[in-house]
Amino acid sequence: MIETYLSSLSEEERQLINTFRKIISENDPLVSEAFGKFMSSENAFCYNEQGVFKYGIVLTKKHLSFHSLVMYMHPELMTALKAELPRAKFQKGCVNFNQANDFPAPVLAAHIQASAKIDFSPVIERYHKKK
Repeated sequence: MIETYLSSLSEEERQLINTFRKIISENDPLVSEAFGKFMSSENAFCYNEQGVFKYGIVLTKKHLSFHSLVMYMHPELMTALKAELPRAKFQKGCVNFNQANDFPAPVLAAHIQASAKIDFSPVIERYHKKK
């Protein structure tokens, strides 16, 4: 399913998504990748820690979105990203951008490294208590 979706994208979109996938997987070893529905998209790459959503990548008709529950919970991470990404648009816990140079790979890597150092267990515990 992932390969079918990726093959439907332009080369530029495929490269950008694969770069993000690799950076997330390499810089946060506690997450596992899943592919499927997230919010209103049927084709999202979700990264979960112990079954709880942590990051996501979604390509929409207008832009690529990077979602981070860690950033949502720790606004200082968003503040740091805003300083690095002047052309990106920010919403609660997500960054929307149009092209690769709007969100350079080294900036994402630094963000994921910082996010991975934050204890995510309270979010996981809260999620499991609600189930």
